[in-house]
Amino acid sequence: MNSNTLNQKSFIPTPPEKGSFPLDHENICKKYYLLYMSCLRRNSDNNSKCRLEAKEYLGCRMQNNLMEQTQWSKLGFEDEHNANANENTNKN
Repeated sequence: MNSNTLNQKSFIPTPPEKGSFPLDHENICKKYYLLYMSCLRRNSDNNSKCRLEAKEYLGCRMQNNLMEQTQWSKLGFEDEHNANANENTNKN
């Protein structure tokens, strides 16, 4: 061993904050992925115009255990319960 090896600090990996994001090897959510990607292409990568497609893709991943079930509000979307309450309030 040389002196550089002895003086190096060891690298300690840290897990991602939100956990793992497994690959969709079986292409379960590929349809939603492709819809989202085509929306991004049509809108010059402006993801604010593709929020519905993003929500459908993430919903598919959650339903098929490809990611942890998470409240929509924590993913930057309005919860369905809150959206329905807001719709009912706006109708009255």
